[in-house]
Amino acid sequence: MQGSATGKKALSEVEQKYIVFSLGEEEYGLPVLQVHEIVRLSEIIKVPHSREYFMGLMDIRGKVLPVINLKKKLGIHLEDRETVLDRAIILETAGRRVGLSVDRVSHVVRFAAEEIDSGPPTVKTVSTRFITGVGKHKDRFVVLMNLEHLFSDEELEELFHQ
Repeated sequence: MQGSATGKKALSEVEQKYIVFSLGEEEYGLPVLQVHEIVRLSEIIKVPHSREYFMGLMDIRGKVLPVINLKKKLGIHLEDRETVLDRAIILETAGRRVGLSVDRVSHVVRFAAEEIDSGPPTVKTVSTRFITGVGKHKDRFVVLMNLEHLFSDEELEELFHQ
């Protein structure tokens, strides 16, 4: 029985690890378990008549993946200046891989349960359904996200059946 308790503790620790990335000046975190890999954005093949947030297709080691501008998909509008999208976080959704363009990927951080605030209930809306809480790390706040349901069934159909 002791072995199973240790296994649960280890799984709990993994679930608290987040890859921290930036969209503009804000920092966001994605659970490590949702991320397949992080790559530098390379040549994007544009697809005509696609959704505004769909950047195009990118070849990653012989596989063609759709790439999404995460700022546009989440409705994050930066007024001051647009930063250059530099990295793509590759994650798996509905059994298929997709790239999410972000400004920067900085580090992996582990949040203890007491360092995560779920936020006030009044903030929970349809537009914030991907936010699971706010982590506090070294006097900074990291918006913690879960992007498993980032796309509707219709959007998935469009992305993977171009």
